[in-house]
Amino acid sequence: MKFSLKSMTDRATAVFLFILLIEISVAVALGISSLRDYHFYASDYREYAVQAAFEVKTEADVANLTQYFRLRQAGDDLSETQRTALHTLNTRFSADNAQATNLRYSILSDDGREALTNLADGETMEDTPFIYSRFDAATIYADDGTPQQIQIRIGILPQLEARDAYRTVYRLIGVAVVIRYPIVVLLILTVIAALLILGALMSSIEVNDANGSEKKESFIDRIPLDLLIVLLLFIFGFFGVLVALTAVADVKTTNLVLWNAIILIISFFLSVVTLVFNLSVASRIKRGHVYRNTLVFRLIARIRKLAGKENDGYFKVPFIGKAMLTVGLAILAELAVVLYFVYAYITNETGMLSDFKFGYYVAFWTAGRFVLIPVFVMMALNLNQLRENGERLAEGDYQFDVDSHIMFGDFRQINANLNKIQGEMMEAAEEKNRSYRLRSELITNISHDIKTPLTSIVNYVDLLRHTGADSAEAAEYMDILQTQSVKLTKLLESLIEVSKLTTGDISVQMDTLDLVIFLQQSASEFEDRFADAKLELVQDYAESEMPIAADGDKLWRVFENLFGNILKYAQHGTRVYLDVTRAGDRVKVTLKNISAVRLQMDGAELTHRFVRADTSRHTDGYGLGLSIARSLTQIQHGTFEVSVDGDLFRVDMTFEAAQSA
Repeated sequence: MKFSLKSMTDRATAVFLFILLIEISVAVALGISSLRDYHFYASDYREYAVQAAFEVKTEADVANLTQYFRLRQAGDDLSETQRTALHTLNTRFSADNAQATNLRYSILSDDGREALTNLADGETMEDTPFIYSRFDAATIYADDGTPQQIQIRIGILPQLEARDAYRTVYRLIGVAVVIRYPIVVLLILTVIAALLILGALMSSIEVNDANGSEKKESFIDRIPLDLLIVLLLFIFGFFGVLVALTAVADVKTTNLVLWNAIILIISFFLSVVTLVFNLSVASRIKRGHVYRNTLVFRLIARIRKLAGKENDGYFKVPFIGKAMLTVGLAILAELAVVLYFVYAYITNETGMLSDFKFGYYVAFWTAGRFVLIPVFVMMALNLNQLRENGERLAEGDYQFDVDSHIMFGDFRQINANLNKIQGEMMEAAEEKNRSYRLRSELITNISHDIKTPLTSIVNYVDLLRHTGADSAEAAEYMDILQTQSVKLTKLLESLIEVSKLTTGDISVQMDTLDLVIFLQQSASEFEDRFADAKLELVQDYAESEMPIAADGDKLWRVFENLFGNILKYAQHGTRVYLDVTRAGDRVKVTLKNISAVRLQMDGAELTHRFVRADTSRHTDGYGLGLSIARSLTQIQHGTFEVSVDGDLFRVDMTFEAAQSA
C-alpha cells in the first residue's frame, strides 16, 4: 500500500482525522469500560445492569422523597423557597401524578403508619410485582429538632409504561446489550485507521525541497532522540498522575460525565504529542541519523574516538547481524523488565494482584510500542518500496524515478545499489543501441570506401582496354588508376592497423623523449600544408623541456593523424592552438581548431571507427584517424578525449611524465 499526501491540505486533513479517530477510539474505550463495569460482558449482564442503574437513580429519589415528606409535614409554615421546592417535588411524587412515573413508593412513619404514598387503591408494596425494589430508613427532624425515623420503600413497575427516566434507562440498557460487541469492533477499526493515517503522515514527511536540497531541521528534530523519549515519558507520566488523582477523588463514581470529559481532554493532548513525536522520528529516519542524534550515540562515539576505533562497532555490522543484535537486545530488555515485575509481584507485602503496581509495567510496555511501532511501519514501507523498485527493474522499466524519500539506513544503501544498477542498465541499453547503429554505419561506410576506388579502377581499366595503351588519354587513366590504388592500399593498411590495435597484436617500445622538441619537429613537417590551407598553428609550451615516456613511432602516428584531421576539416583562415602543460605527474597536450563543417555529434562518437564529421563524405578520409590516434595513445599509457563545443573541435591528451635524460 502506497500513501501519498503531497499538499498541505491533505496533510492537515490527515492530522485532523488522526486526532479525531484517537478521540473516537478513547470515547469508545470509555464506553466499553462503562459496559464492563455494569457487567455487560458477563452472563448476568441484564440483571446486574438494571440493578446498578436503578440503584443510582433511586438513591437520588430517596433523598428527594425524604425532603418531600419533611416539607409535607411542615404544613403551611414554609418559606417561599421551600414552597417552590415542594411544588416541584409534588409534580413528581404526588399520588395525583402517579401515572406520569413508573416509580411507586410508600413512606412509613416511626409508628409504622403509612404516612405518604403514590400507590393506587388496592395496590400494596408487598403484593405489587416490581422489576426492582429497595427499602431505606431515614431520619428527619422537625423544626423543634425532634428526630423522626421513617421507612421508605420504592419499587419500579415492570411494564414501564410511563415516559420517565426509568424507562429511558431501561431502554438504554437494551441498546447497550445490542452494541456491546460491535463497539469493540469499532474500537479496533478506529485504532487501525488511526495507525494507517499515522503511517501515511510519517511517509509523507519531506526532508528535501523542490531543488533537492535538504531542508533545515525543525526545533523538535534537533532534540536528541533519547532525550525526546524521556520528555514523552514525562508527559505521559504527568497525565497519568492526573488520571490517578481523579480516580482517588472518585470522580468516575460521583460524576461519570466529568470523568469522561477529563479523559477525552487528556487523550487529545497525548494524541498531539504522539503525532509530533512520530513525525519527528520519521524525519530523523529519512535524514539518516535516527540513532546519531542521541545522547547515547554521542557518548559512544566519544568513547570510540578516544579509543581510536571509529570504524568498528555496531554501526559497521552487516544488516542481518544488526537486525539479530537489535531484536536480541530488545527481547532481553523486555524479558528483564518482565522478570523484574514478576519479582515485584511475588515479593509485594500482601501478595494480592490488586496491590501490585501493574500500571508501571503497562506504562513501560506502551512507551516501548510508541517507539517500536513507527520503526516497524517505516521498515515495512521501505521493504515495500524496494520490492516495487525491484519489480520494475526486473520488468525492464529503466526510466522510472526511484523513490527513496522514505529510505533510511541499510534500506537507503540497497536502494542506492538499485539506482546504480538502473543507471548501468540504462547505459548498457544505450550502448547496445549505439553499437547496433554504429555496426550498420560501419558496414555502409566500409562498403562505400572500398567500392569507390574499386569502381574507378574497374572503369578506367575498361577504358584502357578500349582506347589502347598508346592513346593520349592512357597516361591520364594510368594516373587515376595509380591514385585510386594508393587510396585502396591506405584503406587496407588502416584496416590492418585497426585490427592489430583491437587484438593487441602490436609492439610498443617505450622510451624517454622530449615532447616539446618532438612536437616542434612534427609541426615543421606540416608547416607548408598548414600554410596552403591558410591555417596558423599557435604553439604554447609551459616549459622548455617536458620529457615523457612514449614510443616515438607510435607518437608520430598519433600527431600525423591529428594534424591530417585538422587539415581536412578545419575552417580556412583560422588558428589552430597547440598547448602543452604539466598536470601533476603527467603532461597534457591540447589541440583546438574551428571546424569548417557543422559538428552534429559529440566527441565520443567522433572517435568511433568510420565516423566522420563530414557526414556527406565529400572530403577525403575513412573516419579511422581519430580512432587509431586514440588507440595508439592508450597503448602508450596515455589518455585521449575529444570534445565538441559548437564548431570548436578539441582534443585533450595526457602522457606519463619522465625524468630528464
